[in-house]
Amino acid sequence: MTLNPPHTAPRNATIDIARGIGIILVVLGHNPTVLQDKGELFRVIYSFHLPLFFFLSGVFLKDSAPAGPFVLSRADALLKPYFVVLLLLGAVEMLLPQASPLASTSPLAYLSGVLYATTPTIAWTPLWFLPHLFVASVISAAILRITKALENRTAWLVVTTCALLAAGIAFIDSFWQIDTARLHFMGLDKLPGLPWSLDLALFSSACMLAGFLLSKAVTAMRFSSIAFGTAILAFAVLHGYFDETIDLNLRAYGNPLVCTVQAALGIYVVLGASALLQRYAMFRRSLSYAGSASLFILLFHYAAQGRTFLVLSHISDNHYLLGAASLAAGVLLPLVILELMRRQRYAAVLLLPLRTALPSSKTSPELS
Repeated sequence: MTLNPPHTAPRNATIDIARGIGIILVVLGHNPTVLQDKGELFRVIYSFHLPLFFFLSGVFLKDSAPAGPFVLSRADALLKPYFVVLLLLGAVEMLLPQASPLASTSPLAYLSGVLYATTPTIAWTPLWFLPHLFVASVISAAILRITKALENRTAWLVVTTCALLAAGIAFIDSFWQIDTARLHFMGLDKLPGLPWSLDLALFSSACMLAGFLLSKAVTAMRFSSIAFGTAILAFAVLHGYFDETIDLNLRAYGNPLVCTVQAALGIYVVLGASALLQRYAMFRRSLSYAGSASLFILLFHYAAQGRTFLVLSHISDNHYLLGAASLAAGVLLPLVILELMRRQRYAAVLLLPLRTALPSSKTSPELS
């Protein structure tokens, strides 16, 4: 989920809406009601929602940006909020141990986990995505620069993308939950993937390169009822017949062919729905706003949704009602935090990219 630098692409309503739908699916996928039984809704969401974000990030990749500024802009957009949020959370744990669920975690274990940056090593697990997206963006940009001068470059990129995808799927769990005696200082006895989820980089880079290759088609996309209906039907049939899904957090990838086709169909369905919804002002404005604020929703939805579910569970035991209310909180409360942050210059510098934190900037933070 990257922040789209000002020079990369003009605004595109369809992609903004797709990003908004994607981040809402992320929040829904982390909803306690959905996670409790990991039923069909969970499997449907997880079969494509993270590939969607990698793909959309690739749509905005450019091979003309200088390497140094590109890396710095990605670090500012992705790594800065990751470290600020988790280090502040750790400071709260040390200063107010009785009020923190992390009270039993030593400072060394906590800081080491933040630096390692995979799901089992950090307190707010969805934030693993930020350092990993930084890595995947840098790798993908490097591939684009290396291949820029090649003849038949598109063919080379297609072959490279397919090779990365195949290798990424084949080796997806090679570094997951392996017995190790070297991480006891973090309170772990099994390897939680590679640092910054480098073991997923082949797969995520392939998704980003696919987005780059299809960027012109995506930005020019128009709604087609026949193609949209066919994609939904094929997606439903595959889920109904094979019941396969993906869980990158746990390095799980079902049948390679089925899961890959499902992910591609899911991405197309979201893009098709976005092309349709952009015709209607109400949907265009609300979903585009959610998409432009997707970084903040990613940062804070986990705590907002979880706390809301916990508080409301003392009032009602209706899990569907609790799930709906906590989903709304997981989307809306981060938006409130974002608007407050925009009005506090020094606080904004800590969490927003510098180009958006400065008062003269009109750009909203985006997770592309």
